[in-house]
Parts: sequence; C-alpha cells; structure tokens
Amino acid sequence: MANRINFIDLYSIYNDLDASVIETLMEGFNITCSIRTLGRERFTTDMSGYLEKRIAVEEEKLENARNLISEAIRNGVISKEGKFRV
Repeated sequence: MANRINFIDLYSIYNDLDASVIETLMEGFNITCSIRTLGRERFTTDMSGYLEKRIAVEEEKLENARNLISEAIRNGVISKEGKFRV
C-alpha cells in the first residue's frame, strides 16, 4: 500500500522568477514541492496584474523547506516580497 503524501501551503509569492528559484532549491534538497498559480489578488494600474503563486511542500519536510527559503531571502537569492503561510 502506497503512503499518501500531504502537502502544506508554506509560502506565497507574486514573482515568477522567485517561484522558479524556490522550486529549484527544493529539488536540490530532495523536497517535493508544488507551485499553484491563483487568481488576481493585487490591484495594479495596468491590466497584467500579479498572480499569486503558492508553494506547497511535503508535510514532513516543512521545516527544512522553511529554513531553505529563509536562508535564500537572507542571502539575497530571492526577494523579500513573499510571505510564509504557516
């Protein structure tokens, strides 16, 4: 019988590049993640808007993933624009 993997929404971000960097970091540390794009949540003056991206990770690797993202922010690898959800 296969084990079910529970994913927890860990981080929200509006920057596509940062989301891609985070996904690459997770892969490098064998943390399975999922990135979902949600509808418009920020108002802008142009029509493009900003789409929220939510990064979910395996429940048992949540703390490792949080540490990786925090370190990436401290080191300037990703912007400070995102926010932790849990």
